[in-house]
Amino acid sequence: MIDIISEISRLCDKYGEEFNWGLVPQENGFVRELKKETDVSKYDEVKAIARSYSCDEVLFLFDNNIYRIYHLTYSTNNLNGFPRYKEFLDAEKVVEYIENQFVEEYL
Repeated sequence: MIDIISEISRLCDKYGEEFNWGLVPQENGFVRELKKETDVSKYDEVKAIARSYSCDEVLFLFDNNIYRIYHLTYSTNNLNGFPRYKEFLDAEKVVEYIENQFVEEYL
């Protein structure tokens, strides 16, 4: 199993300043915002790990085994199906997705 934080740091080093993802500090408002936008009460623990600087996407870890990248809306009046997210059960798939998205859209 890979360490997601180390892998995102590796991508930051690999692509330099152009890379559009970065780790978030342990104290941040992303979990609070997610709780405003959607119900996460069925999970015991929710952590924000990283965010995209080019859009409102944030990588969250739920109960230490489910990764989701949410596109936050910063609104409490969301239609059904919002905020949208992509779910991953494997940290390697998350890193692969983030890197592929960056390469396809920005390189």
